[in-house]
Amino acid sequence: MKKTAKASGIVSTITLLAFSRALIRAATMAPDRMTLGQLSFFLYAGMADIGGSPKTFTEIKEIAGERINKSMHSTYKIFLDGSRRSDAKNTPGIGWLYTETDPTDNRRKLLKLTPKGQDVLNELLDATGELE
Repeated sequence: MKKTAKASGIVSTITLLAFSRALIRAATMAPDRMTLGQLSFFLYAGMADIGGSPKTFTEIKEIAGERINKSMHSTYKIFLDGSRRSDAKNTPGIGWLYTETDPTDNRRKLLKLTPKGQDVLNELLDATGELE
């Protein structure tokens, strides 16, 4: 039993190191003052899109639960493509995501990766060793 616990500890350490590398890489690619909640939101949206099942803001918020705080509704727009305005200050978004109307329900706006967002997500996955 001790070998299993020790092996699990080694795996956990490797996973933590990979996660740390990804966070460091994210910090260099993200705009100043991006929160972990905002980064988590991007990761949820990006992984849903590459998994073939893009989600709406509300769906991501429901999946993430308390990990994404209430202010995210006004700040997630920072990820939208540069042609959109992200806030009342008219700052352009960083262009990692865009919205697309769901072809089966015009009320739903799906969040999808832009090519730039796909590159960012690939870099983060690469940092964790998930893109081998």
